[in-house]
Amino acid sequence: MRQDDGSCWRLRGASDFAPQLRECPLRYVLSDELVRTCIALTYAGGDGLGGCLDLLHLPAERLWIEWSEAARCEELARCWPGCARAAGWDVVRAGMLIAAHPGGRSARLRTFWLPRSEPQEPVLAPVETLLDLDGGVSASPTGALLEGHAVALADSGDDGTDALLHCARFRLDALWQEYYGRVTLGAALRAQLTEQALASVAFDVPLLLALLLLLCVRDDLVRAPVNPHRLNAKRARLGKAPLLEHLEISCPVLTPPATARDAASEHARRAPRLHHVRGHLVRRHDSLYWRSPHWRGHVRLGCVRSRTVELRLPD
Repeated sequence: MRQDDGSCWRLRGASDFAPQLRECPLRYVLSDELVRTCIALTYAGGDGLGGCLDLLHLPAERLWIEWSEAARCEELARCWPGCARAAGWDVVRAGMLIAAHPGGRSARLRTFWLPRSEPQEPVLAPVETLLDLDGGVSASPTGALLEGHAVALADSGDDGTDALLHCARFRLDALWQEYYGRVTLGAALRAQLTEQALASVAFDVPLLLALLLLLCVRDDLVRAPVNPHRLNAKRARLGKAPLLEHLEISCPVLTPPATARDAASEHARRAPRLHHVRGHLVRRHDSLYWRSPHWRGHVRLGCVRSRTVELRLPD
C-alpha cells in the first residue's frame, strides 16, 4: 500500500496463506442447502446454539470451510429482514481457515472472500477471530481494535446471538495494526474503519457454530469427496488456477439417516458405561418391586452424561 508521502506498506493478504490452504488436511465446501440450514438454525427457536456450546468441538486442528455467500445472505435476509450484510455485501464466495488447539475447543480463524467485482482476487479480512468455546478469552471495548487489542461484540437485541458472540474475540492483524498506528486518522474515520472491519468477520461465528452442532448431533451429514483432477486438466488448458481436493458437505439434516448397518453388529452389545438410573418399578412374575435410584455400569468404560437438545427450524 503506497501512501501520499511515497512510503510503501506491505500488508498481509490472501496470498500469504496459500501454502497453509494447500497443505490443509481437511477442507469442507458447504452446499447452499446446508448454509441456509445453518443460518436458519442460528436464528430459530428451540434451545438455541448458545445453550449447546459445551457439546461442540472443532473436527481437526487445521480446517478450511467454504460456502456461497449469496446463499448465506439470502437466508439472512429471510431470517433477519433489514440485515445490512444481506443488503450490501457483494461477495461471490467466502471461507475461513481455522487453526484449532488439540482439544478442539479453541481456535484462530482467518476469513477470506471473493468479491463479485473485477478483478476477482481473494481478499483477506484484516481481523482474525479468536474462538474459545469455554469463554476464556479476555476482551476490550470495540474502540480499542485499531490499537491491537482483542475486542468483544454483543447483540443487545437478540440473546441467542449475543450468547454466540460471547465466545469470540476479534483482533486486528499485527501488520494492519502497525500501519494504522503510524497513520493519522480522525475519530470518525477510526470508528468507521472499526465497524467495517468487525462486520466483515462477525457473521462467521454463528455459521461455524451451527455447522459444528450439526456435525455433532448428526455425524452422518452427506460428505462427498471431490477429486478435481479431470476438472483441473481443463482449467490448466484455459490458464486457470487448479482446484484443491475437498469434501462437499450437504443436507439432509434433521431427517432419519439412510445408512445400512451390519445385521450382526446390531445385536452386539457393549458393556454399559457408568450412568445414573432413575427409580422405577420392576415386575418379576406376579410381584412388583421398586428399584430406588442407583448407578450402573463401569467407570473404566467412561461416564454417560445425558443431554436432550431441541433443534427447530423456522417455518
